[in-house]
Amino acid sequence: MPERVVCLDTSVLVKYLTPDEQDAAASSLVEEALLEDARLVAPAFLWAEVGSVLRKKLRQRLLEPHEARSLWQAFLWLPIQYVDLPVLRGRAWDLADRYALATLYDAAFLACTEVVAADAGDSVDAEFWTADAVLLKRLEKEPLAYVRRLGGL
Repeated sequence: MPERVVCLDTSVLVKYLTPDEQDAAASSLVEEALLEDARLVAPAFLWAEVGSVLRKKLRQRLLEPHEARSLWQAFLWLPIQYVDLPVLRGRAWDLADRYALATLYDAAFLACTEVVAADAGDSVDAEFWTADAVLLKRLEKEPLAYVRRLGGL
């Protein structure tokens, strides 16, 4: 059985963590990945993106300070392998070009999934999960086999 590698977009993690955006599909996905001992991977900047979302919700008074800190600690507890390799940076640029992405953030998640899968060879089943409708729309013309839409394929 191949190793399962799961790259979770910030949009999925926010739906898993925050009460105002809580989503059953996100919770099920993360909990299943943890129970299966899947290898969670992400670009090295993920922690800053998730933290920034929590800080924004704190400023908007959607979270109390103790809630934000608790959610931050819950996020830090997740066994995420942060990936930052020169090959990832190059591939992210190429993907941004291919799909006309305005920034490298989304492309970095895609590249992270590809780089980790390539490094593991045939013994891996790599998945990138997102709830980002704009990104999914961009990928429609040339779908990537490893991309999964939260709540369905």
